[in-house]
Amino acid sequence: MENVHAAAATLLHRVAEGGEISISVLREFAELVLRSELLEASRQVLEGPPEFALRRALELASLVLRVRVVDDVEKGQEGAG
Repeated sequence: MENVHAAAATLLHRVAEGGEISISVLREFAELVLRSELLEASRQVLEGPPEFALRRALELASLVLRVRVVDDVEKGQEGAG
């Protein structure tokens, strides 16, 4: 998940700076997202056996909240800097 977050941040910074962004960079980012923990966990909830759906959904919620906490911590560091 950290790779996806780093790639997203890099992409947004490059766009903000007006830099050229090749299609290969965009595709690499999309591939990282498709291989991310969030996508895999979502797929397990949707396609897995019903008896494991709650557990998988809780794991997915944990991943989502972890991303949110990381984002909030980084925002706090930016504000302090």
